[in-house]
Amino acid sequence: MARKRITRTLASLSEAPPLGRAHHKADRLLQILREVAVKNQQDQPQPFHSLREVARRFGIPTSMVSRIYGRLEQEGLLSTVRASKTMLQGLHFDRQLSVRAFIGLPASLSSFLTIQDYRMFFIRVRRELRLRGFATAMLFYEGGEEGRPSFSARLKAYEVDTVLWFEPPNTARESVLRLLDAGVRIIGVAKTPRSFLKCRYKLNRTAAVRKLRQAWKSERAIENVTVVESDGSRPTLGEDWLRGLLDELQLPRKVSKFTDQSVRRFLQTLETVKTKRTGIIFPSSSLASMFCCRAPEAVTRLLAARRVAFINGPVNMPFTRVPAVQIDLVTHDWQGIAKTIVDELITQDAFGNTRPITFEAECHLGVPLSHFAQDVAGGPA
Repeated sequence: MARKRITRTLASLSEAPPLGRAHHKADRLLQILREVAVKNQQDQPQPFHSLREVARRFGIPTSMVSRIYGRLEQEGLLSTVRASKTMLQGLHFDRQLSVRAFIGLPASLSSFLTIQDYRMFFIRVRRELRLRGFATAMLFYEGGEEGRPSFSARLKAYEVDTVLWFEPPNTARESVLRLLDAGVRIIGVAKTPRSFLKCRYKLNRTAAVRKLRQAWKSERAIENVTVVESDGSRPTLGEDWLRGLLDELQLPRKVSKFTDQSVRRFLQTLETVKTKRTGIIFPSSSLASMFCCRAPEAVTRLLAARRVAFINGPVNMPFTRVPAVQIDLVTHDWQGIAKTIVDELITQDAFGNTRPITFEAECHLGVPLSHFAQDVAGGPA
């Protein structure tokens, strides 16, 4: 029987923006192609732009495009048909396939694009699920869409058996109730101390931050801390938790709030603070990522001049080479977390009413940022 022809409905790359400076090309192209893939996903798979087409359009080697496609394949957006073509993954699954279960993975689009630790959870979990015989459906949401009836309807339309929700926002409460009413099982992974959903898995950073504080006090001779926060009427859950922990540890601190001023000027004030014994903590990965995107050179100067800790995972610098400057870092073993979750899905322990499993973060002291930041191939730089 002749193979069914699959037509491509992707828009042309002719209107895609230029890549910019030479040493930024790979990062910029990764961002462009990821956005094209996410915006064009449909129910069924469809052919994606070929390696040669992309290389010709942007004037770069096919080897560079191949590395970027490998990264997008890890993220679950593309798949390669051997000796044939590259396919954009569809959102609908064939139930005739022999699979253990169909797992829905809701994800915030903005967090997926900008926050490395958030993205790494999905990369590792999706890869582990597929290797162990599960089918997965990633469903991106943005702008409050996660709470609307249409969102839960889309998930139910994919006929998923289980939804694995990482950092379920409070705005998703109604969608969770609709899915539960439809018989879909919900497994939550909580990164903040409080969540509206009773989560099977919790991520804890308290011990790692205590280790960081002790190291700063004894080894680094840090006498006080500046916590960098975004301007707002009240701190976020993560910032609120950190304030309480620093108070508990009796570590003098002050808060430096970023408002609408120049990013470069704000970072310069942190760099030129009077006392050399001030440590700087970034509790918000989204704020740190924004700084790295808008003013990577200023971030690099700050990291070289001060003792800086990222307590919500590493950051990317999408438009410049990640520097080898030393940082202190609190992050999780995402591969180990993915393996534990998939093991429990197989044994059905993930659905039990036992006490939640807590994954403890790791504290890395004085490590090169370039060792932990992702490159375009999806691993450490």
